[in-house]
Amino acid sequence: MMGMPNYLRRQADNCLWIARTGFDLATAERLRHMAADLRAKADELDCANRAGMEAHMMAGKAGSQGAHDSRPGESTKDGS
Repeated sequence: MMGMPNYLRRQADNCLWIARTGFDLATAERLRHMAADLRAKADELDCANRAGMEAHMMAGKAGSQGAHDSRPGESTKDGS
């Protein structure tokens, strides 16, 4: 899913290129709107990916801290 925002941005660029090279003004306008929608979706996915990665890193950090609370040979609070 990480490559999807880049794919959407390339598609938006394609829409804009077609809009600039075409002669039908109504179609060009629709293509510009489509490009804006594609870029907005790409930005939305980037934010979701970033938030997911941060949550994953925080969960990993919390889990690794618990694993290093005691040294080998030392007992924990529950006596294990």
